[in-house]
Amino acid sequence: MITIVVPVYKVEEYLPRCVESILNQTYKNWVLLLVDDGSPDNCPKLCEKYAEEDSRIFVIHQKNGGLSAARNTGLNWFYEQNNSDFITFLDSDDWLHPRYLEILLNGIVKNNVKISVCNYKRVLIEVPHDDFYNIDYELTSPEDFLVNHSWQYNYAWNKLYHKSVFEDVRYPVGKNFEDTFTTYKVLHKCKKIAYTDLQLYYYLRNENGISRSPWNTSELVIFDAMEEQLKFYKEKGLKRAYEKEFELFVHHHAYQIVRIKENKADLKKNKAILKDIKKTLKKYLKENKDKFNVHNMSYSYEAAYPFIMKLYALASKLKAKLLRK
Repeated sequence: MITIVVPVYKVEEYLPRCVESILNQTYKNWVLLLVDDGSPDNCPKLCEKYAEEDSRIFVIHQKNGGLSAARNTGLNWFYEQNNSDFITFLDSDDWLHPRYLEILLNGIVKNNVKISVCNYKRVLIEVPHDDFYNIDYELTSPEDFLVNHSWQYNYAWNKLYHKSVFEDVRYPVGKNFEDTFTTYKVLHKCKKIAYTDLQLYYYLRNENGISRSPWNTSELVIFDAMEEQLKFYKEKGLKRAYEKEFELFVHHHAYQIVRIKENKADLKKNKAILKDIKKTLKKYLKENKDKFNVHNMSYSYEAAYPFIMKLYALASKLKAKLLRK
């Protein structure tokens, strides 16, 4: 039995497609928990309608507490019911390939592991499902997974988990980037995980998401999450994981600089924060110049030294032009 947890909040437009993708799964032995996180639209009624139509669908209504609170409610329900072996998370504006559950569960059974992971597809609209004939799994350690597939590493979704791995883990309530605080703890409970590069999860590029909305200071919590991971890898002696996470940590300083500059309306108010982040970024680049350079960390160098990088680009163009002559 697989439990699917879907937090629901202000997604009236997207929820039907999300639920439909679960109903259309080739693997049928599942229960769906819709956690209505105090949604002010028609979502609560929609949730009840789905529960009335299919006995495998359950609904919990709660006061709005955010994504972490909703996922934690789902986890608590999962353990209290005690009749499912596995759990997976699906965001309510996303949807699944019809073989998502089948292929991820097969990855766990075939490889005798407790977590399996799939690739995902970023989309703006609904797209045709790909047909899969050759299904390969990469059996990898959590550390190798971080090093080789870093951008899929932290997500709560696109993964199927055995019930044992979440027993003492919950999401931090009230914080953005909640899965960056959490997923690594779960992954590193396993010696091996199964990964398939098949794109079985459809991630909607929501224009109202964090990365699309104006920057605010709540985004800085990402540094706390990444510092926790760095401390964890250092304590566990996971050198390659530490180095990869540190590279991402430096890169994210550059990303925050770009995000702050994009929010032109509040740029003056955020000037001091911008200055501090840029100062820290320059410090990391200087201290690690034996590993980081304009070629392998160009995004970070452009954020830290925009004027110098423009001169560097101009000089490179002139050099190329002279060589052609």
